[in-house]
Amino acid sequence: MAVIRGWLKRSRRDLDHDPQIDTMKTLWQQERLKEKDFAVLAGLSPQTVHKMFDGQTKRPQFLTYQKMATAMGHKYVLAPDHKVDYAAEIPKARDEFKEHLAALKKAREKAAKKNGK
Repeated sequence: MAVIRGWLKRSRRDLDHDPQIDTMKTLWQQERLKEKDFAVLAGLSPQTVHKMFDGQTKRPQFLTYQKMATAMGHKYVLAPDHKVDYAAEIPKARDEFKEHLAALKKAREKAAKKNGK
């Protein structure tokens, strides 16, 4: 597997689904609730819960997570984690993004050469 560096690491494009799905599924399993009962408690369609836990839904909405957490007696909120030094982080992010764009351009040029264009 390729190592993810630079801007792509910031964007989390290396993940095929939201990792919060796994967290929510683990909590649900610990509660030992039936999928349908859990959906009813959360005010969601049983199909919504099934698709999320089955891997068919890749990026659920924030409200879906809030409803699920509340149904299990948890809060699902955005909370401050750490203070960001914007003066230092923005230039780094811009440089990483420029490198990412250059890599994409190089890959397109390589593909065009390979395809004879």
